[in-house]
Amino acid sequence: MRSAFYITGIIALTVSTIFLLTSLSLGIDLVEIFALFIGSTVGSLDSILQTLARTTPILISTLGLLVAFKGGIWNIGGEGQIVVGAIVTVGTCLFLGLPPPLAIVLSLAGSFLASGIYGAFAAFLKARWDVNEVVITMMQNFVAFAILQYLIDGPWNWGVGLYPRTAMIPPETRLPFIMSPLNSMFLVALALVAATYILLNRTVLGYEIRAMGANKMAAFTNGIDTERLSVLSMLLSGGICGLAGSGLVLGTFFRAQAGISGNYGFYALASAFIAGNRALLAPLSSLLIALIYEGTLSLTALGIPHRLSEAMVGIVFLVVLLPKAAGWLQEVKEGDAADN
Repeated sequence: MRSAFYITGIIALTVSTIFLLTSLSLGIDLVEIFALFIGSTVGSLDSILQTLARTTPILISTLGLLVAFKGGIWNIGGEGQIVVGAIVTVGTCLFLGLPPPLAIVLSLAGSFLASGIYGAFAAFLKARWDVNEVVITMMQNFVAFAILQYLIDGPWNWGVGLYPRTAMIPPETRLPFIMSPLNSMFLVALALVAATYILLNRTVLGYEIRAMGANKMAAFTNGIDTERLSVLSMLLSGGICGLAGSGLVLGTFFRAQAGISGNYGFYALASAFIAGNRALLAPLSSLLIALIYEGTLSLTALGIPHRLSEAMVGIVFLVVLLPKAAGWLQEVKEGDAADN
């Protein structure tokens, strides 16, 4: 918990420094920048609801990634898994002709299963032939993007509008709003926090995942089937990320379109690092990323480029990652010294 507050303090200092440099370079009053930033994130009920709506897919994706990270598996494919979940949800709601309640349930279940299998494929290659899962999951992102683009350009194209997209799913299959724009997927995300915490900290499976992540060879020596467990961990990880995609369709966009994943799978990487791979801290880290994104996005009203929001999240990721990279480098040096 202390490390999370420490990292949050560093991030706050970094954001403040960037705002100061922006103020000096563009000649904008620093107080005006902070006032707009705070007002657009927590300054009113509408802004709070919008921030929480932005937090929801980041939180779900963060929970998915940390399941894999706990097992020592680098799932960099959250973005693609979100897209797979969105594709399955649109297909289920638009083309199967199911009763609305059943369509929603099958959309969520199908998204979890399809995205889980998509993620588990990388773990299978890693377990069987030691293929680097970072490379596989990263490439899977582009494969998912390509499949989505093919569908919205071709067989699923609505044929209306200025850009490719599918028709909207029926109103009866959409998730209800708690208060617009915050939909009930937010409650699902909170339930997933509890479920993920219980899974990783109160079950035998969770103990085995953590043991494998701590020392894979020791876990194998003590009778844990690390190949099977790696595949299962990525199945769960990808499946949870897929739920984020399902929620984006059922509660936000109500269709599939380019960019539906919103880079949430990448933002979740930073969120998982900030949380220290702890499920109970994931809501706070996800909220922090959402605050930074939503707040900097609002600064376009002052003439600040909208890409600053993405740049800020990237900088936050680097700030969080650098201390860990230094630790990894030290371990490599110690290992080299021991070999010599």
